[in-house]
Amino acid sequence: MRKIFTLLALFVVLATTAVTAQTRYIDAMFQVGEPETDVVYGTNISILTGSPMPTDLLMDVYQPSGDDSEQLRPVVVSWHTGNFLPKIANFSAYGDKNDSINVEIVRRLVSTGYVGISATYRKGWLPTATDQDTRTGTLLKAVYRASQDAHTLARFLRKSVVEDGNPYRIDTSRIAYIGTGSGGYVVMAHATLDRVEEIARNAQFYDQDGNLLVDEALDSNPFGTTATPLNQVNHGNYSSAVAISVNIAGALGDTTWMEGADREPMILGYHSLTDPFAPYRAGTVVVPVTNQPVVDVLGTNTILERANALGLNDAIAEANEVPLDAKFGQLATTINAINAQYAQATVASPIPTATMETFQFSRPNMFPFRSNRILGAPYNWFDTPTLSAFVAGWNATFPDDPRSVDDIIAGEVQTNPNYDDPAAAKAYVDTMMAHFIPRAFIGMDLQEVINSVDDVLSPASTGLEVFPNPTAAGFTVRASAEFPVRSVRLFDLNGRRVLDVRDINTTSRFISRGNLPRGTYLLQVQFDEGSTTTKLLFE
Repeated sequence: MRKIFTLLALFVVLATTAVTAQTRYIDAMFQVGEPETDVVYGTNISILTGSPMPTDLLMDVYQPSGDDSEQLRPVVVSWHTGNFLPKIANFSAYGDKNDSINVEIVRRLVSTGYVGISATYRKGWLPTATDQDTRTGTLLKAVYRASQDAHTLARFLRKSVVEDGNPYRIDTSRIAYIGTGSGGYVVMAHATLDRVEEIARNAQFYDQDGNLLVDEALDSNPFGTTATPLNQVNHGNYSSAVAISVNIAGALGDTTWMEGADREPMILGYHSLTDPFAPYRAGTVVVPVTNQPVVDVLGTNTILERANALGLNDAIAEANEVPLDAKFGQLATTINAINAQYAQATVASPIPTATMETFQFSRPNMFPFRSNRILGAPYNWFDTPTLSAFVAGWNATFPDDPRSVDDIIAGEVQTNPNYDDPAAAKAYVDTMMAHFIPRAFIGMDLQEVINSVDDVLSPASTGLEVFPNPTAAGFTVRASAEFPVRSVRLFDLNGRRVLDVRDINTTSRFISRGNLPRGTYLLQVQFDEGSTTTKLLFE
């Protein structure tokens, strides 16, 4: 397996030497600046210590170095693994926003021009509880809380644009979420779960007395936009939708949560066929230490089967063509060719079942990692001295509940041959990035971003007026004589463009509301010198 992906990585070198022109959001063009660390994107109630208490939600922000002058950039957010418990407490070397794979993904994409964020979320559940109701209920709530935090972060980004002057220079209509392991559960729940009623359709989410394991009056709705004893509302007036959600070795509690709704994003996925922690197609999550069952979930293969069928990925159909557009490089075309072959094959479930289900091995918009051994997360790696320092700190703080470096490494050896080989682990990242980058470029229409003038101007500098606001029928856009308006675009709070008026070329223009519904919108006005964005309310 390692040889296969080393050969695939070689194509990157060959393609790089053969092509001299570079394209933003495809090729590595920038140095990555030092991150802004521990940025608070929200505050919410954590149960990690047993007593509910407010805790800050933190993220690290990575940007291209100072030679990047682009003013509106797509943003990728990476969500880490960790079994919804802190690193080391979970008997693992992973579990925070500094995990190697998450930082590597962010840095790769920032080097092409993205803004990158590695974020953490609330943790805490009871994996060693003796009854399954407790195990299932506390894990479900852990995923639920963490996905609420993912909603909070997207709203924070939109708030930062509208209220804080867009300090990270991001385009909030182009947000991508990527989750690894437990982070994949977070990203998939964020993308698909929008009503508690969806949870209520599944019998496994009730306790033995018939009570639903999520209580909206206590836990809030999936978006976290109602105040309850275990939820604080963060930036509640903004949308939390994203453009693309990527599941790396995570799963979804119920694929019927995915309905093809307007707010649901494009979905991609990467997964090992023999992953022992999250099923590739369908299976039962068990507690790693005790092997006790927790919950039945659906993995990447099933998720992509439904996402493709619902049309969520229609916008990126051309990215699955073989060969792929030459500008994306030879590795991207090679991966498409391999996946097309995989999609023609069927395989039996590696998890023994009564029926030994046979299913289509791969599908468009995903890529499987195939191995003749148990293979969990071969893209992960860690530094043993650093791990030893973390373990020493844990044991000093919790002497009655010690951890062992040797035990953690022994567990990793069973499922990840690359834990101590960064080069081999990064070859898997090469594969995922070569698959992701074309789909993000096409799906988020990044060519349009490259072609546009996007310096951010203040309304005052252009003399911009938008009136009446609020309005019932329509509105007038007016600017100073030296700033003729070139185009006007209107976005709803889900980031969708709902109105696009081009070739205006005058300093004043009335624009009809048409049949747009009541609500708050973001109005982007384009000038030769750049653009400015403001709020508009339709009554």
